[in-house]
Amino acid sequence: MTVGERIKTCRQNAGMSQEKVADLIGVSRQAVTKWEADQSAPNTENLFKLAELFGTTVDMLLDTGNTASSSAVEQVYALFKKEEERKRTDRRKRRNENMAAALIVVCAYLTIYLIGRFIWCDRSNSSLLGWLVSAKPSGSNSYLYGWLLNSDLFWIAMAISAVPSLFGRHRFSFVTLLAFALGLLAGIVFGPNPAGAPYGHDHYGWAIWGGIYLLSIIAGIVAELYNRKK
Repeated sequence: MTVGERIKTCRQNAGMSQEKVADLIGVSRQAVTKWEADQSAPNTENLFKLAELFGTTVDMLLDTGNTASSSAVEQVYALFKKEEERKRTDRRKRRNENMAAALIVVCAYLTIYLIGRFIWCDRSNSSLLGWLVSAKPSGSNSYLYGWLLNSDLFWIAMAISAVPSLFGRHRFSFVTLLAFALGLLAGIVFGPNPAGAPYGHDHYGWAIWGGIYLLSIIAGIVAELYNRKK
C-alpha cells in the first residue's frame, strides 16, 4: 500500500472528506487529492499534522518497517510537537499581553473621564448614574472636557488608542494616550481667550488638543515602523 493509499484509508476511517482534511491541515483540497493519488507527497510538517489528525503515527503512514527508522521519525515528531506547543504558548502570551495593554489604555481614559466628572459635574441634583452619564460639565475650565464629550471625540480617541493594542501596536496606543492627556491639560491651561469672546473665539482648547493628538497619531505610526525595523 502506498503512502497516498494509507492517507486515503485513514481519512475514510475517520469519516472525513477531503475538504475537511484540507481545512484542518491548512492546505487546498487539490493538495489532498494529489496526496491520495500519489501524484505528490505531503511535506514533513503536513505529514505530522495528518498523523495527529488521524490519531496514528508518522511511521504508520510511511510504513517504516525498520525499527531505527521508526524511532528517528518518532523523535522528529516529538520535536515537532514541542515546537507546536511553544508556538501556541507564544500566541497565548501575546494575546494576553495585547488584551492587558488595551485594558490599561481603556482604564486610563475612564480615569480621565471620572476625574473630569468629579471636577466639573455637580452631583447634588442628580443620581449617581445620572452624574456618571448625563450630567453636563460646567464651571471654570470645563469647556474642553465638555466639548470632547459632546462631540464624542473622547470616546473616538479612546477607541483609536485602545484598538491597536489588541493587534500588538502598544507603542501607538500609549503615545496617543499620553498625547490625549497632555493635550487636554494644555488646552485647559492655554486655551481660554477672553479677548476673542465678542467674536465667538473665546477658547482655543479644541485646537490645541486636536493638534497635539493628531501629531501623536503620526508619532505613534513612526514609532511602530521603527520598532518593526529593529
